[in-house]
Amino acid sequence: MELDQIYQLMDKFEQSSLTSFEYRDKDFEIQLGKKAQAYAATPVPAPAQPAPIPNAPAASQAPVTPQPTMASVATTVAPTAAPTPVSAAPLDEIDPKQCVTAPVVGIYYQAHSSEEPPYVTVGDHVSVGQQVGLIQAMQMMRPVVAKQSGQVKQFLVKNGDDVNFGQPLIELVPDNLGEL
Repeated sequence: MELDQIYQLMDKFEQSSLTSFEYRDKDFEIQLGKKAQAYAATPVPAPAQPAPIPNAPAASQAPVTPQPTMASVATTVAPTAAPTPVSAAPLDEIDPKQCVTAPVVGIYYQAHSSEEPPYVTVGDHVSVGQQVGLIQAMQMMRPVVAKQSGQVKQFLVKNGDDVNFGQPLIELVPDNLGEL
C-alpha cells in the first residue's frame, strides 16, 4: 500500500463514526483507533423520599424499597485537565478559512525536533504549500502545509498537543482576502 493511500485511509477513518479499523493482507497490516472522549459526570440529587409514619398500621403500608442517597453512593470521576488556550481570542471568533488546519488526527509539532527551530513563528510570512509544522499519526510524521499565503497571527495549539482532523492550528492574516 502506498503512503498516499495510507493517508487517504486515515482521513476517511477520521471522518467516519468508526472507533477502530484493521486491515490486513499478505504484505501489509494497519490498525487505526480513536481515543474515546471522557465526559465529567454531573451528580444528580436523589429524589426526596417521604419519611415513614411511625405509628401507621403495618397492613396499610406498602413495602418500602430503600433508595440510595447521594451520601451513600460512591462516585469517582476522573479529573480532566482544563485546556489552556494559547491565544487570547476564543475559537468561535476565528475564521477557519484564515487558518492552517490539521490534515489528520495526531500530535502537532512546530519543529522537526526539540533541538531545531520551529518551521514558522508569529509574524512570519508563509506561502502556499510551505510546511508550517508536523503531525505525528500512526508512528509517521505528516507535514502540515499552508493552503494560502499570509502572515502568522497566532498559534491556536501548543507544541505536542493532540489535534483532530480539520482543527485550526495556526491563524493567518491572509495576503489577499480574495483567496478565501
